[in-house]
Amino acid sequence: MGEVGGGDGAAMRRAVRRLSLGAATEGEWAEAAGEVGRLARSDERTKRALPELGVVPPLVSMLADAGAGAGARLAAARALLELARGTHRNKVHIVKAGLLKKLPRLMDLSGSHDLALLLLSVSSLANTDFPLSTADLLPFLVATLTPTDVPADTRLACLAALRNLSAKLEHVRAVVTSGAVRALLAPSLLERTEAVAEAALGVLADVAAASAAGRREMAEDEEAPRALVEAMARHESAGCQEDATYLVMALAHGGGGGGRALLRRMRPLGAVQALLEVSLLGSPLARSRAAKILQWFKDDGQDRIRAHSGPRMEAAAPPACHGNDGGADGTRACRSAVDRIVKQSLDMNMRSIMRRATASVDMTNAKQLVASSSSKSLPC
Repeated sequence: MGEVGGGDGAAMRRAVRRLSLGAATEGEWAEAAGEVGRLARSDERTKRALPELGVVPPLVSMLADAGAGAGARLAAARALLELARGTHRNKVHIVKAGLLKKLPRLMDLSGSHDLALLLLSVSSLANTDFPLSTADLLPFLVATLTPTDVPADTRLACLAALRNLSAKLEHVRAVVTSGAVRALLAPSLLERTEAVAEAALGVLADVAAASAAGRREMAEDEEAPRALVEAMARHESAGCQEDATYLVMALAHGGGGGGRALLRRMRPLGAVQALLEVSLLGSPLARSRAAKILQWFKDDGQDRIRAHSGPRMEAAAPPACHGNDGGADGTRACRSAVDRIVKQSLDMNMRSIMRRATASVDMTNAKQLVASSSSKSLPC
């Protein structure tokens, strides 16, 4: 361990003694934890030296001790966060001190932004060789996302931690079985700010890309159709539309029977209209995906397109028909003829819309190609 300056060295020793021997009051606990946080912020050498002096275990114990008082516990969370920032070894020290095992005792602090940031920092260990256990971490993150009164910045930190875990193949199964999919599709989450909705859809997209079980669970979730249609209707967020259209494609193609059922459940919720708007107004990537999904809707449900998009001929009075047949047979023949005309008209409209959407995507690609080509120097 490298030498630390005299003033900070003395402060470190005092902080270590106070944490190791215990404090008499909540204020003293908070002051000792605050001093550790200040020292950790002062310079990188001090930050690396503090865990070697044994400050991490008492801070973790203070955080989990309900009798220490809210002020002292939050001060401990902030101190641990300062120690964890940018230092792989310190994060390992914090996990080995039992932070994740103590999470069930921290549910009363689940709304704390500092605690959420600490868990986000620790979750980055999932992208390293360190064997990070998610058995206690995932339930805490999911439980934090569920209440409606959790601040948006705390939700974002928890979603970022879930993103770290879902990006690692070995943790995806645990993410699916933790109930995260249901929590991420809940209206209470996706109807919030653009940033929260985009982060939630990003986690779902990661899970859908890596897990067949995750795709099946999403496709069968009762909230999925409405959640995806509403996400595609977020015209202010290209990220939401891109992730939502990706999810529809992934679930329809890889969600088994549930994927096909998902498309059928989405149709009466306005999926076709939302996709048409995305295909004309969305980002190039979202437009391309929307055009593909529209083709699936067209190929898979001609009768339903007619039933939902056109007039309901069964409820209308039959038009007058003049022919040799009369009575009921003539009426049925007349209705069939009108139905065929309506179907042909709708098919023509759909093909026209599809051509416009495809042309829009092709034009964007052509513009990008011209722009990239024009940036190259011409041969002399």
